Amino acid sequence: MILVTLLLYFTIEIQGMNDANVNKKKIQNQNSVVINGHWRISLNNAAMIGDEVRVKALLAFEENDKLIEILMKEESKKTTTLHFACFNGHEGIVKLLLNIFNKKKEKLIEYVMKEDDDINATALHMASFAGYESIVKLLLNTFNKKQVKLIEYVVKEDAKKRTALHLASLAGSEKIVKLLLITFNKDEKDKLIEYVMKEDCDKITALHCASDNPHEEIVKLLLNTFSGRKDKLIEYVMKEADKKRTALHCASSSGYYGIVELLLNTFFHEKDKLIEYVMKEDNSNHTALHQVSFLGNYDIAKLLLRPFSEKEKDKLIEYVMKEDYNNYTALHMASFKGHEDVVELLLNTFGEKEKDKLIEYVMKEDYINHTAFHFAAFNKHPRITNLLNYYIQ
Repeated sequence: MILVTLLLYFTIEIQGMNDANVNKKKIQNQNSVVINGHWRISLNNAAMIGDEVRVKALLAFEENDKLIEILMKEESKKTTTLHFACFNGHEGIVKLLLNIFNKKKEKLIEYVMKEDDDINATALHMASFAGYESIVKLLLNTFNKKQVKLIEYVVKEDAKKRTALHLASLAGSEKIVKLLLITFNKDEKDKLIEYVMKEDCDKITALHCASDNPHEEIVKLLLNTFSGRKDKLIEYVMKEADKKRTALHCASSSGYYGIVELLLNTFFHEKDKLIEYVMKEDNSNHTALHQVSFLGNYDIAKLLLRPFSEKEKDKLIEYVMKEDYNNYTALHMASFKGHEDVVELLLNTFGEKEKDKLIEYVMKEDYINHTAFHFAAFNKHPRITNLLNYYIQ
């Protein structure tokens, strides 16, 4: 994690003098390598804790050209002073650092685009993850009239192939997500869609990040980027992460009704694709229905069953009867947890014509031959055992 990396970096013992009170002439007379080492560590420490007065004093030791040379110099971990200031939200210090590059646009852009050595994160990654909107604006504004470089910066990936969009979506920084998306001009729609669809090393998209957390407004922003590109939108929503988890799995497992509804609504007039999406299983053979049945979220369970009309009754029965890797059905899970309303919803999917299927469903055994009856009885849910008996009579 970024935080762990930075904390480890900060454990370096800061030796030497109290830099804000050191005589400039004395510094210049010392060995240059040692001077720069102490000066840089002191500057980074001041930037980290937000000591703007100290940062100003340290920056005053050299003329701007020399400062630029020192700031641009690669350290062992390549973590710049800008990284420290951005991650910790010290806007004033960020402004001080950027202003040093006055009228040296190319050097400024090079500095802002620098990545640290441990996680290949830029200052933009750090500010986006930490949720500092004003700092993100400052960083993006350095690319004024340099659109190609700006896009190159925004789409940069860290060591885990995460973009700033991944991190802002994960952290729930809606305003930062907006800032990142509007960096693309109207004629760069394809680039924007490619950016939004980017996967990290675990095949996680920004949509997974937002759906796994209660970030409904960010989900809306991400989906709206596909306006007029229905094919790409459906491809995006159906993407699976490394454990075959879709955004629907993410939202369902946490009980985010609004996000589930947004995801399902993307399949307007695409009934077959919608049913395929709802029926997707992760690598444990869990469907979204398994997850909400375990949680007892009746409203989402009802939402998941809604796409199946009478014409798709066979598909509906197939969906409800799906078993996970332990041979648990959604009925096993709801019965185990005592969610009577979900149990009844599941049983009501079977009509009079499917009585045999209903009995088969209720009597299904898991990997150690336990039925929904066993689970309800073990956990003392008599109303559920009575309900199961009633439905198979």
